[in-house]
Amino acid sequence: MELDAKQKVLMAIYSEYQKDVPSMKEITFGSLDMDCQVFKIALDKLQNEGLILGAKLHFRQGSPHPDTTITNFIKMTREGIEFVEEKMEIQRFLSGREKVEMLRQKFGKLGWESLSEFAAKVLIEVSKQVVS
Repeated sequence: MELDAKQKVLMAIYSEYQKDVPSMKEITFGSLDMDCQVFKIALDKLQNEGLILGAKLHFRQGSPHPDTTITNFIKMTREGIEFVEEKMEIQRFLSGREKVEMLRQKFGKLGWESLSEFAAKVLIEVSKQVVS
């Protein structure tokens, strides 16, 4: 299975979304080991395709690509959630913690190190939020 940059960003957003209180500012080109411009264009595409909402994109006059992005306000759409859950074969009824653990394992098996590390960080935060 292969992921393009857009799908890689979406997988990270989905992982972060599983927290009780997501912090989408954690989604950065650096946290995903990705080229900055590729990351910005991926966010633009995800928003244009209706998989996410709320990405703040700034375009310089005459430029087709964003020069600045703010991820703090990103939310996944139902379509975005369904895309990730279908692609990664995640059952909808699982808890957020279970979903992130499943993703972390799959990312590791597929050799997607930056996503695996990102999911591991999210898993630590999700585990702290579990209510007994």
